[in-house]
Amino acid sequence: MADGWGIGPGRDGGHARKRRGSDFLFYPDNSAEMLRIADTRLLADFPQASCKLGITDPQKRILKRSFAITGLMALIAPTLLLSLASLLAYLVFAIIMLQRGLLIYAGAFSTSWLDPERALLKGQIWPVYSVLVPVYREPKAVPNLVAALKGLDYPKRQLDIIILLEEDDEETLEVLTSLALKPCFRIVRVPAGDVKTKPRALNYGLQLAKGQYIAIYDAEDQMHSGQLKAAVRALQQDRIDRGVPPRACVQAPLVPHNPQESWVAGQFALEYGVQFGLIVPGLTQLRLPVPLGGTSNHFDRGVLEEIGGWDPNNVTEDADLGLRLACAGYRVGSISPPTYEEAPIGLTQWVKQRSRWIKGYIQTLGVFLRSPGRGVDTLGAWRFLNAVTLVGGSIVSALFHGPLLIWLVLCACLPGIGVPPVALGLLVGGLLVHALAAGLSFRCWSWTGVVSLISAPLYWPLQSLAAAKAIYELFTAPFYWDKTEHGVSEGELARQSLR
Repeated sequence: MADGWGIGPGRDGGHARKRRGSDFLFYPDNSAEMLRIADTRLLADFPQASCKLGITDPQKRILKRSFAITGLMALIAPTLLLSLASLLAYLVFAIIMLQRGLLIYAGAFSTSWLDPERALLKGQIWPVYSVLVPVYREPKAVPNLVAALKGLDYPKRQLDIIILLEEDDEETLEVLTSLALKPCFRIVRVPAGDVKTKPRALNYGLQLAKGQYIAIYDAEDQMHSGQLKAAVRALQQDRIDRGVPPRACVQAPLVPHNPQESWVAGQFALEYGVQFGLIVPGLTQLRLPVPLGGTSNHFDRGVLEEIGGWDPNNVTEDADLGLRLACAGYRVGSISPPTYEEAPIGLTQWVKQRSRWIKGYIQTLGVFLRSPGRGVDTLGAWRFLNAVTLVGGSIVSALFHGPLLIWLVLCACLPGIGVPPVALGLLVGGLLVHALAAGLSFRCWSWTGVVSLISAPLYWPLQSLAAAKAIYELFTAPFYWDKTEHGVSEGELARQSLR
């Protein structure tokens, strides 16, 4: 026994580097208590931050009144309702475009993510760093994942890598135990519970972590070898930068490595290029709340525990966590060493992933708007409105892009109607903003990028398919994690870019 852990079967007493894979299986002595904390800590300590409570009574009353007024207007003045709905849609899309334009401008001239690379602290000491990797049914992906984790440029004696497996995932466990793991690896099996989600596994793993800092990676990630050191420098930069809110997290950019593999993958890569090349740096530059991406986030472990960890019931757990960090008075930074990921190739794969994101964004916005007055007091009106617009805008765009495109096509085809000039102007303006952002992020500087950019107006409405699925699941399976299949790409990852 050591550090409260029971070591799995098969210990042969040999040198650590020659041990069998089963020796890296660890079982906590207090698993039942750890599960209780993983499942209920946020709900017990910060109930208003948990999406398990659903919508509040005041929110229900607002929704009922809104539906009642809309239904009454549809009966009494349908033409007026259509005009007001069109005006509202134009206004919302215009606000979204203006916000994206501001963030793109700020991101293009941001220096925030370059600071950590310049901040070489004298006598740098590398603290213990825990890497949490929740994995579920990923036998194809874990060999490359383990190879990337082994290649991290960080003192191995200070590295604590915990691979979190669900209890029933025998297939992935078999592959992992066949690999030559290093002593810094631990394989932990998360017992079954009411929900089976990534944030629940992370809450379980956080209690086992030994590090001062926590990194989160997904099964398909191929992270830059210098990412942990860059994160440490960034998180410790506040020792030099006095008078600014402390950093609690830094986000590394996510870069799909297979944009050429399909039209969907190309569009996905273009989105990621804008999001992590411009939007996130823009948010950090302006010190606005950042809805985090789901991987390659690096946290101060003490802050994570202070705010209750992840919401085990939220299916976009890091977007929710990013807003909670802002409300707690912390800021998020960005670093430049990237993580390479696999973009969805097929439409079915893409819809499953995107619907989970939209469902989680709705959960996150619902929680965030439970106490708007408190949010304004905590964040200030400007930062609060930016957070609402960023998260809410993503939801509105997904819901209405498809119907609006159908409506524009009907207006163009039916005689005597014609496309409304305002709608056409917004469509052209949106494409121009997207083109500018893609160019600044260097994601359209290839044949694949040009094709993706030109055909983007056909891609945006597909989000409505995912939004319809998300709305259905909110009523039927709100906490269901629709897993994205990885390891299906046939593209070769340019590993030389990881160093």
